[in-house]
Amino acid sequence: MIVLGIDLGNKSRNAIAVINESHQLLDYSCQLYDGSITVWQHRKNICNQIQNYINKYDLTKEDYIIFEKINLFVGSRVSRLVNITSLAFIQATIINEFSDKITIVEVNVQTWKNTVLGSRSATKEDSVNYVEKNYHKVDLDIFVLHKRKADEIVKNNDLSDAICIGVFGHIGDKKKILDNIVNYT
Repeated sequence: MIVLGIDLGNKSRNAIAVINESHQLLDYSCQLYDGSITVWQHRKNICNQIQNYINKYDLTKEDYIIFEKINLFVGSRVSRLVNITSLAFIQATIINEFSDKITIVEVNVQTWKNTVLGSRSATKEDSVNYVEKNYHKVDLDIFVLHKRKADEIVKNNDLSDAICIGVFGHIGDKKKILDNIVNYT
């Protein structure tokens, strides 16, 4: 079984990690949205990358796409409607596009963090540290351009989250995973 762990954390950066049963990282990619293409094209690019992985690794209904459930609340505040809507659109696009090819599952953020990182309240830094410790060859450094402050190199926490989500697909409670299948039939 192969798991495509997908982090759709924000519109500007998304990541996909391909993890096998031995928890090996077979492949990964990051899709950047910089405004040079339409949001629709950005979603299509994500779907094209998923399709490439399905073809490359001959994925079937025995394999999984796993992405995070949409959080309606951030702490005690309601999430911004624009964020909820954007995530819902890309998730619906993935479900519509791939339900007949691969099993699609959503996972609560706290569930994968607790299972993989050992704490429901693990941070982005914990995810980065996990990947740097267990996947030495992955370079998480990305260069970020800023309009009003100095450009900087930061850690790609979207990729580290995608890898952790992929690992969750192999070590998480199978019953809970199967209870959260979102395929359209």
